[in-house]
Amino acid sequence: MCFLILVLDLVRAEWFSTKGNKIINETGGAVRLTGINWFGFETTEEVFHGLAANSLQNLIKMVADHKFNCWRCPVSASVIHDWMIGNPRKDLKVNYTYNPSLRGLSNFDIFKIFIKEVKKYGHRVFIDIHSIVDNSYRDNLWWNAEHPPEYILSALEWIADYFKDEPAFIGIDVKNEPHGTCDDPTAAHWDGTKNDNNWKYFVETAAARIHAKNPKLLIFVEGIECYKGVEGWWGGQLAAVKDYPIKLGTYQNKLVYSPHDYGPSVNPKQTWLRDNMTYDSLMAEVWEPQWLFIHENSIAPIFIGEWGGHLEKRNNLWMGPFVQLIAKYKLSFTHWCLNPDSGDTGGLLLPDWQTWNEEKYNFIKPVFD
Repeated sequence: MCFLILVLDLVRAEWFSTKGNKIINETGGAVRLTGINWFGFETTEEVFHGLAANSLQNLIKMVADHKFNCWRCPVSASVIHDWMIGNPRKDLKVNYTYNPSLRGLSNFDIFKIFIKEVKKYGHRVFIDIHSIVDNSYRDNLWWNAEHPPEYILSALEWIADYFKDEPAFIGIDVKNEPHGTCDDPTAAHWDGTKNDNNWKYFVETAAARIHAKNPKLLIFVEGIECYKGVEGWWGGQLAAVKDYPIKLGTYQNKLVYSPHDYGPSVNPKQTWLRDNMTYDSLMAEVWEPQWLFIHENSIAPIFIGEWGGHLEKRNNLWMGPFVQLIAKYKLSFTHWCLNPDSGDTGGLLLPDWQTWNEEKYNFIKPVFD
C-alpha cells in the first residue's frame, strides 16, 4: 500500500521540497525516490549507453517494471555547453533499427525525449555534473587550469533555466565526487572560507545561480573525501556538515545531501572493508559518523546518489548490510547502475543490454520494502 501511494504521488506533476529528513511534495506528503543511474552523456559517446543494442522505450520500461521511479543522469559540463550554443552532437552510437524515431536527432533531442518517456511512468529525473569535459570524472575539483569554476556554473545556470517549466526535472547534483586525500594540498576541502578548493563555497554559489533561474529545483550535495584527517569515499564524507552546514538562505528547503558508498569491488583497500565487516562495524566506522547523522538528526534528507557493485563474495559482505540500511531507514537513492559496461560495479542489465540481471536485482530488491 505504501508503494502504491508513492506512485500516485509521483504521477502528479509536482515540484519537490524538503522538510526535516524527508523529501516532500507540494501538499507536504513524504516522497521516496527509488532510482537508478544511467550514464553516457559524460563519456566520449555523449549519449546514453545501450541505444546501440536496445530501444530507448524498452530500456525505460524494464526499469519501470522493477519498481524504480527516478533517474540520475551523469553529464559533462562540456556537453551542456554544446547545448547552450546550439551545437548538440548528432554523430551518435545509436542503432536506428531499434530506435527509428531517433534517426537524425541530436543527443539533446534524445535527452528531452527521454524525459518525455519517463514521465509516462510518473518518474522523475535529475542530472549530475559528472565531469568538466568528457571522461574527466577523475578530476578532484569542479575546475581546472583550462576551465575556471564559471564553466560549470554557467552550465548549471543554463540547464536550470531551460527546464524551469518541467517538474519531472527535479534537481541538480552540482558536481560529482569532489575528492582528494588528506595529505593532498589540491584536495577538495570544506570550511567557511571562499577559497577556490572550498566545496561549501562552490555549492552555495552554484545553488544561488540555479535558484535565480528556477527556485523550485532540489540541490543535491555530495560529500568530499577527507575531513579532519578522516577519509571516506569520493563524495562520501559529509562530516563537515556538523561544523559548516550548507546554507541556501530562502531555499534551505531545497537541500538534499547525497553521499556515495561502495564496497570492495570499487576499492578493496578501504580500511573498514575487512573480511569480518558487519552491519554494526560499517555503521560505527563509516555510515553514522560520515553521513547518516544528517538523517538521524533531521538536518536534511539523505539521498544515496551512488551505490552498487558486482555480486562477489567479499563485495556482498558490504552490499548486504547496505541494502539492509537503505530498507531500514527508507532512504531515497539512485543505484549505480543500469549500464552493464560499468567496469567496477557491473549493472542491472547483462552485457547484451536486453536481459535484466535478475540475480543482482533480487539481491538488492529489499531496498524497495
